[in-house]
Amino acid sequence: MPINSKIVRRIGDLARIDLSVTDIDMFSEQLGEIVDLMNQLDGVDTSSIKEMDSEIGNGHENRPKDIVSEGNCVESILKNAPETKEGFFTVKKVIE
Repeated sequence: MPINSKIVRRIGDLARIDLSVTDIDMFSEQLGEIVDLMNQLDGVDTSSIKEMDSEIGNGHENRPKDIVSEGNCVESILKNAPETKEGFFTVKKVIE
């Protein structure tokens, strides 16, 4: 799909950017080159390349498991609060 001035103008409108005629011409050319490069990448044969995410992993294998061992202790958390209401901390209004 070629990038023409109509597409660049539409992108500018969506981004709420005022583009001059020079900008539209420049971006049309630059975006066209980017699309051409992406089309070149589509032609690259990657069938013999192994997927990296299954080979390397995500690096979190040695981290300890995040297991909740205690919970539902609202009373013990709120017992030191100066004021509470309906199970929540209460604070003075700061914004007027």
